[in-house]
Amino acid sequence: MTTKQSFIILSLLVVLLIGFYYYPAPNRDFFELYPHDDVYAQSYKEFQSRKTTEIIVDAIKWIYYSGGTGNQTILFIHGMGGSYDIWWQQLLEFEKDYKVIAYTLPEEINNLKNTEKGIKAILAQEKIEKFTAVGTSMGGYISQYLVNTIPERLDKVVFGNTFPPNNLIKQENLQKEKIIPKLPEILLVKFGDKKLANEIVPAANNSELVQAFLPSIPFSKKQFMNRYRVVIDTFTVNTVKSHGIPKLIIESDNDPLVQMELRTAIKNLYTDAQVYTFHDAGHFPYINEAKEYNAVLRAFLEKPND
Repeated sequence: MTTKQSFIILSLLVVLLIGFYYYPAPNRDFFELYPHDDVYAQSYKEFQSRKTTEIIVDAIKWIYYSGGTGNQTILFIHGMGGSYDIWWQQLLEFEKDYKVIAYTLPEEINNLKNTEKGIKAILAQEKIEKFTAVGTSMGGYISQYLVNTIPERLDKVVFGNTFPPNNLIKQENLQKEKIIPKLPEILLVKFGDKKLANEIVPAANNSELVQAFLPSIPFSKKQFMNRYRVVIDTFTVNTVKSHGIPKLIIESDNDPLVQMELRTAIKNLYTDAQVYTFHDAGHFPYINEAKEYNAVLRAFLEKPND
């Protein structure tokens, strides 16, 4: 092999490696991944046809869904790997009696302060003063932050499958935090698929809904890292501020994504909160156990505030 040939081959390898590194994560369609044309698929298809609203906050575009005409408002706040439509089973159920809002956190947002700023802008555009926050995972963490910063605007709050401010998540992910930004996006998707198959879906009673829906959510490395930064953006909880706000902690006894230590810590922190524990439902009970989740949520929302 000549020097020129070696150079050409090396150049091609470099181009292929660069292409692999910058190759974006593929978009996957729920209806191709979900093999049934049942009530879940039909309701999601109908929900997908509904329009969303855009708002620009500090040159960043936020997309959200708003529906229902009730006198009370529920703001649904998704987790680290979610989007507004991950709540479709709750939005369709509760917009019958409430005004409901669900947003997708923009990939540019990387802290709690700017998350709150976007939420306030959405609420202002929708002319909402008081609301109930229903958050799950990262969204449950954001809900706790809102309790700390704007308690006067909260009617009730739900902390679902989530964790309190802590150092444990950051400590356990120190090496990953350094390595992940250097990995190709498509490789991160492969790792995510493996975790989904080996941990998340089995914990959700092998739910086909969970197995199909999570991969269909748009993914980018920038989004992943910035949402991780939201999760580890710590703050000091002032439980005095939240004392008069009814709180519900929803957990699963086999949650593969929230350590037992953190599930215990959040209950010890909010001692005045109601607690509902799902059995063998995993991290996404609002997807794979939606009927029970909605019933629990409705009972909490309709209970008078003593």
